[in-house]
Amino acid sequence: MIESVVIITDQSPMGKNSALEAIRIGSGFVALGEYVNCQIVFTGDAVYLLNKNAKPEAIGMDSLDEVMEIADLSDLELYVVDKALQDAGMSTDDLVEYENLKIVTIDEVVELIENADTCFRF
Repeated sequence: MIESVVIITDQSPMGKNSALEAIRIGSGFVALGEYVNCQIVFTGDAVYLLNKNAKPEAIGMDSLDEVMEIADLSDLELYVVDKALQDAGMSTDDLVEYENLKIVTIDEVVELIENADTCFRF
């Protein structure tokens, strides 16, 4: 039985809902009757989704507010790769406020993956 999942999302949130759907799927895993530990890792262009100044609804995309509320209700763990944040020209001050949002190194991501029962890219 799967007890832990790591979802890696690296695609731009503009024009597609992949990163938002990763959060929805992760919340679904956590909400299952049997607890499934799920962590979502944002790297590459996916970090732009977590920019507190982004307004995806301005281009017809789903609002981040509802999805973050779902994540919060399920205590979903979100991770942002520090190098991806730096490459995007962003800092922690640019990120949405979320209690379970952590900045990690790529080595820490490797450790998350090694300790998970399964991992997939979304």
